[in-house]
Formats: sequence, structure tokens, C-alpha cells
Amino acid sequence: MYTVEVIPVARGTGADTLTYFSAIAYERGAVVSVPVRTKDMPAIVVSCDPVRNVKAHVRRSEFALRKLKRQHGRMLVTPEFVHAARTTAQYYGASVGAVLFGSIPRSLLSLDTLPETSVREDRPRMRGFIIPRLYQDLAEGRQELYRTTVRESFAAGGSVFILVPTVADAERVFTEQRNGIESYAHILHGSLSRRTQQTVMKDLLASKHPVLIVGTASFLSVPRRDLVSVLVEREGSSLYRSRTRPFVDARIFAHEFAAALGGQLFFADLPLRIESVYRKETGEYEEVVSGQHRMHFKTKATLLNMQGVATASKKVFRAVSHDLLERIRVARDNGGRSFLYVARRGLSPVTLCRDCGAVVTCKECDASVVLHKGKEENYFLCHSCGAMRHARERCKACHSWRLEAFGIGTELVEREFAATLPEGSVFVLSADTARTHAQAKRIVEEFYKTPGAVLVGTELALPYLTKHVPVVGVVSLDALLSLASWNIYERIASTLTRLRELAGEELIVQTRRPEADILQRILKGNFSGYYRSELRARKMLGYPPYTVIIKVSVLGNEQAVREQMTLAQEVLQPYDLVTFSRLIKAPHDKYQLHGFIRVARESWPDDALCERLRSLPPQYTITVDPDSIL
Repeated sequence: MYTVEVIPVARGTGADTLTYFSAIAYERGAVVSVPVRTKDMPAIVVSCDPVRNVKAHVRRSEFALRKLKRQHGRMLVTPEFVHAARTTAQYYGASVGAVLFGSIPRSLLSLDTLPETSVREDRPRMRGFIIPRLYQDLAEGRQELYRTTVRESFAAGGSVFILVPTVADAERVFTEQRNGIESYAHILHGSLSRRTQQTVMKDLLASKHPVLIVGTASFLSVPRRDLVSVLVEREGSSLYRSRTRPFVDARIFAHEFAAALGGQLFFADLPLRIESVYRKETGEYEEVVSGQHRMHFKTKATLLNMQGVATASKKVFRAVSHDLLERIRVARDNGGRSFLYVARRGLSPVTLCRDCGAVVTCKECDASVVLHKGKEENYFLCHSCGAMRHARERCKACHSWRLEAFGIGTELVEREFAATLPEGSVFVLSADTARTHAQAKRIVEEFYKTPGAVLVGTELALPYLTKHVPVVGVVSLDALLSLASWNIYERIASTLTRLRELAGEELIVQTRRPEADILQRILKGNFSGYYRSELRARKMLGYPPYTVIIKVSVLGNEQAVREQMTLAQEVLQPYDLVTFSRLIKAPHDKYQLHGFIRVARESWPDDALCERLRSLPPQYTITVDPDSIL
């Protein structure tokens, strides 16, 4: 008889490990099915000991151990991966099971057996954790770094994992890297069917030769035991953070995983994250190459100053300026295409009353609604909670009919071009027009097939645009400058750089704030100046990377929310949880309240604080270094 300690691969189990008794022994790291409450779930074996060795502990236990049914333990993950999950869970004040649940694809957990492989059990050369390295360059230069790393790793007998933030990035990088190593290159992402994922995993695990894996975050769990190099493509992308609890950042997981492997780790992008630059300055990271902070682009960039452009009611407002329209016309005459970036989807992001100035808001969550174009009539859509209603209404404050839409959305730009261009030559790519990866690919393919076409898109479009577009225009970017996000300048810098790289001839940026430092520095390629400015501002304000911000949120009715936040303040003592004084309206007549704790970077993770955070009930949402303070 044996006692088996396991980590449940699930959220909300309330404990990092659970213990069962079993008639047979299981190997450490094996995946087994365990009963939790009323259902079975996968779990990873941490230890397995004969009962005689822990008899005294079992007798002192306040509860009876449940029996583990006889089964075949499957070695589906490596010990290094489990170790990375433990350290990542500590960083986010979460349970190990919750981190594993979000880090292992269901297709891997449902594999009955793994193929026999002759991968050497000895450690390939290049092992011995090397200091993480940064590489900043345009996409073409990054691809060359990856090819060099793959060749070096293969020569040392080790495999390579290139981590990407999106499915579109996975396909782009895989296409670039597979040439010459087709038999050893594999791609894994969530848009593949479960059967296809399992087939790919069996093939790469059966290979006696080192392999290249290009994949999204959850496929780091694939147990290729000779992995020596992890490369993080587009490391500045905000999409590496999961959108579900415990909101783990895959870049932190990759760092812990590479450290556990004893392998080399690269972070590559242009521009780099401010946190990565900070770590380079403190000696935690180093650069692969020195220097290229002032990047020289092959195409020019132009700022169009929109200050003073008439928008009086007597004149027709146009989202696209005359200068930008003229450049698009010249490109069309030569059969060239144009891409127009718009920060927001819909017709207009804000609707105001002309009489009293009140903003039209969502009846469910009180956020500003966005005007959208309908088949028969326009409608208001809340991008926060998804509530929808028709646009035929009066002002709720003064009952006036004089409601007017302001701001620029994708549909407004599309409408301007649809009136002047031939049918079928204007395309829109946003969350409204492409719900799936396949739909987004189809829109971009049609755009590239159509001479003189114009594509209007949000940030969603950028990973899919893999070929140069002669004219790239930024129709609206100013709205991003007012967002309540401490790292919004990182997003703006990344977006402008990617648009500049996409432009085949010229990038044209419309703005009413041409004097903004972020625009001036990035369009001039002065990345070192941008890094210094951003680091200086964050240090002064106490923002990451100089501190770690822990956000505690609770949702419910007004009285319950206040009571629960007061309880959280008591539980988290002596740490000071500072709460917002104002409740935020949420859907279904509920309210939300946020509280924040700041911790010095060098003091995190704080074991005592992490323990208190884990003790909070499930109705509390814990986010470490959230993108937004609202």
C-alpha cells in the first residue's frame, strides 16, 4: 500500500497538493486521474511512499485518505516543467494546479501513451543556465537569429522551442524557419484540431533527431527532454498574458522553464519591453548585440498634423485627411494596396448629447457605448460587457434628440471609402468581421489578391499582414494616449514600429498631438531615448518594473462588495491594500471595486503575502502587474 501526493491540474481545488492511498506505486511526474469532490480530474504525481514510511503521519491525519483507482500513470510532462509551474505560481500568488491547468493543452492530457523514443537521457551540450539575452531588430533580423540558434542547438544535440503570442505569428515564423529542416520542424497552436495536435506531438516526441517546435504558450509542456533553447518572439506583445485566472504571463513561465532546464533563453522584439530593458541595466539580462537603439528603416514616416482641421457641424467630417487620401489614390493608380490602422472598431467610440454634453453609456455596466452600423439601422454596442441596443433614443439626462457620434472607428473609415471605391475593393479586419483565425486569414488573402485594395483594420490585423503594403496610414491613434493603462506607451511604440516595418513606401500618421514625445521618438527610430524616458517616468510614479503591483478585485452587489473589500484589507494585514473610493458599475446590476498593493521589485515574490492572497475566497480576483488600473 502506498500514499500518493499529487498536484491537481485544475482551478479552484483549494490546495496545491492532495494525498490519496493506492495499491500500486506511481512514478514521480506521472499523470493520473484522481477523484476531487464529485468528479475525476488529471493530476501530476509529486511523491509516492510506502504506507509504512508515513504511518505516523497518516494516523495523525484529521481525515481519511481517499482511494486512488488502479491505472496506468502516463509521463506526459517533464520535472522541469512542473518546477517552472511551481515558481510561476508563487510569483502570481496562485495554486500550482491553476497554473498547470492553463499551461497544459487538453490534447496532451488526453494522450493515452507516448511514442517510444531514443532521445538521449544525458544532458545535451549547451546546458547550464545561461543569462537570458535580449535581441532587438526588425522581423527579418530576428528570423536570422532564430536560424542561427536552431543550427547551433541541433549541432549540440538539443531541440529548440520558439514561443509566439498568436496563431498568425506561429504560422509566419514556422514558414520562415522550416526551410531545410522540414522533417524536424513542427508547429503547434490552439487552432489545430485535437487530433492534429496529438499527431504532431507523437511525431516530434518519436524523433531521434533534435526538433524545432514553433508554438503558443501551452505547448511548452510537450515533454521533449532534449530541449536546450527557448526563444520568445515579439516579447513585447501583451497577448502573452492569459485572459483567465490566474492571469499568468507566458514570458515569466518561459523564463522559469528555461532556468529549470538549464538552457538558453532569448527575448526578441523591436522595441523591447521596458521591463526587459530595466533587467539589462541591472545585469539580469544581456544583449546579444550592442547598439542598435536608433533603427534605420527602409521607408519614411510622415506625421500629419490634424490640429485646427475644421470639424464644425456645417462641414462634413472626414476621418481620412486629404493628404492621406491623395497618397492612397496614387498607390491605387499604380495597382498598389493600402492599409489603414484604426484604434477602435465600430462607427464612433463616443456619442454625446449636443445640448447637455452627457455621454451615452451602457445600461448594464455604465461604460461608454460604441455606435455600430447595422443592416437596417445603427445600434449601440458596449465593448465592455457586450450589451446591445438600437440607437433610436433620447438623451437620458435632458431627453434631447440631438445625439451626435464622435471619434473614429473602423466602420466609419470603411463607409468613407465604400462611397468612392469599386465594390469589393474595401476590406475590414477587426473583431467584428473576423471571429476566427480562418476568417482573418481569408480577409487578408482577398486583400492581397485585389489590386488597388484598401484594408481597414485594428491591431488584430497586424500579425496577418506578412507582405509589404505600399501605403500604411494611421487614421486614429490619439485615443490610446488617454487610456488608463500604465504601459500604454509600450503598446503605442510596438504598434507604430510594426506599421513602419509593414509599409513598403511610406507610413503616414494622422494625429492632433504631433508634439507627443512617444510619436517623435519612435518615428525617428530613437529607441534608446524612448527607453530612458519611459524608465524615468515609471520610476517617478512607482510603476513596474520598479515595483510589483498586486490588484485585488471583487464583484457583487454594492453592500457586499464594500464588506468583502474590508475583509480583504483585514486578511492581508500588515500589507496595505489601498482601495478605490468609487465603485465601478458592472453588468446585471452589480458593482466592482479594486484595491492595490505595491511591493518593491526586489522583495517579490513575498512568501507571506502570497500565502495571504491564496487564502482569499474564489470571489476575489488577484492580478499581478495588471495592464490596467481600472
